[in-house]
Amino acid sequence: MVEFCPKCEALLIPIKDKGKTYLVCRLCGYRKEIRSSEGYKSVLKVSEEKRSKITVMEETREISREDRERAKELMQEYYEVFLETMETEEQQEVSD
Repeated sequence: MVEFCPKCEALLIPIKDKGKTYLVCRLCGYRKEIRSSEGYKSVLKVSEEKRSKITVMEETREISREDRERAKELMQEYYEVFLETMETEEQQEVSD
């Protein structure tokens, strides 16, 4: 049996929650408890395409130790500048 939402006329979907079955509107959130879940069956069919997983392999390049250290130093500098900027903004807000 198909039922529609009395508020927005969208299709009500059966959902089980805490052992009870409800008909729920996904658009407006209307919720109606049903006394007998007989006749309502929630089935989700997944196509074969969605079941298979896709793995993407990319070639990785080795990063030299110097490049890693340089990147680490740049990130540290960026972080310090960020903290200084945040402190300056907070001080300006307090003084205003």
